[in-house]
Amino acid sequence: MNFNKRIENLKNYLVEKKLDLLILDDPISLLYLTGLTLSLGKIFISKEKSVLFVDGRYFENAKKHSEIEVRNLSEKNFSDFIINENEIQKIGFDSSIITYNSYEKLSSFIEKIKNVKNSLNLQLIPIANPLKEFRSIKDLDEISLMKQAAALNWKGFEHACQFLKEGITEKQLALEYEIFVKKNGAQKLSFDPIVCFGKNSSKPHHVSGLTKLKLDDIVLMDIGCTFNNYSSDMTRVIFFGKADPTLEKIYSITKKAQMKALSLCRPNTKIKDLDLAAREVFKEENYENNFVHSLGHGVGLEIHEYPRIKSDGDDKEDVLKQGMVITIEPGLYIPDFGGVRYEDTILITQNGYENFYSSI
Repeated sequence: MNFNKRIENLKNYLVEKKLDLLILDDPISLLYLTGLTLSLGKIFISKEKSVLFVDGRYFENAKKHSEIEVRNLSEKNFSDFIINENEIQKIGFDSSIITYNSYEKLSSFIEKIKNVKNSLNLQLIPIANPLKEFRSIKDLDEISLMKQAAALNWKGFEHACQFLKEGITEKQLALEYEIFVKKNGAQKLSFDPIVCFGKNSSKPHHVSGLTKLKLDDIVLMDIGCTFNNYSSDMTRVIFFGKADPTLEKIYSITKKAQMKALSLCRPNTKIKDLDLAAREVFKEENYENNFVHSLGHGVGLEIHEYPRIKSDGDDKEDVLKQGMVITIEPGLYIPDFGGVRYEDTILITQNGYENFYSSI
């Protein structure tokens, strides 16, 4: 990973946003910018300098592996950075995640510095999710890791399918998947597996429980694992025995809706147009009201990232860009009867898309 390039991109961002300093302290941002897994730390990025602040638990490892300067996590070191750097006035912070309590602490800290050096005209500038655009475009290293995560996810799915037999519970099947992927290189699960038998499949976020598999049940598995910090995500449906005609029908419609959305997956397509395309298929088949969630989401260091693929969501007017990795996951759900979902993870390429699951 080229962490220096990521830092340089943020320095250019400071110029663009007319900021003198950006302070980030959430673990995902720290991981993205340094490659280090930290439960506590801060990174200060000015136009000329970047420093990572960590406490004693992480100091030795950070000094060894960080590509930027590392200092001890202390209020004095924070103050020294701001006071000694040239002409710091406008200080940006991530307003999308900071709590009110944290903001009060940050404001109090800034006031203390002003009292030490009256000539400093420090201002706190809220910036919502400053890394959003950067993280949404995956570099070659990230794409490679995400493909490996997807390949492991698929192998976990194939392994779990070997245990599909009457009497196994949803929780047992989920555990078989989890054990396999962790034994074969997964750091952790991207999320708790959603394993649904029979009518439980009508609930998109069903919690896998003690329901036992019966002959002629539908099986829905929404699974994902993390490989070297990067997530995977996929949903498949299996008809265990004879398929119910209604569920078989909506499964076919769902795959048709996914293909319609995938046909639009290329740079400059508006986010809302993907969702609308899938919903148009459902509308034509009189199942529009049975699609109850967004069409997909970005994936990366987190399982749910920008953009959210929804026609009325905050990102609806944004466009797809080369390097984005997103899911396309239409589904239809008939309450107390059953449901289906078909989900792939794709990379937006120069002229279209690449499906991480198409060749496996």
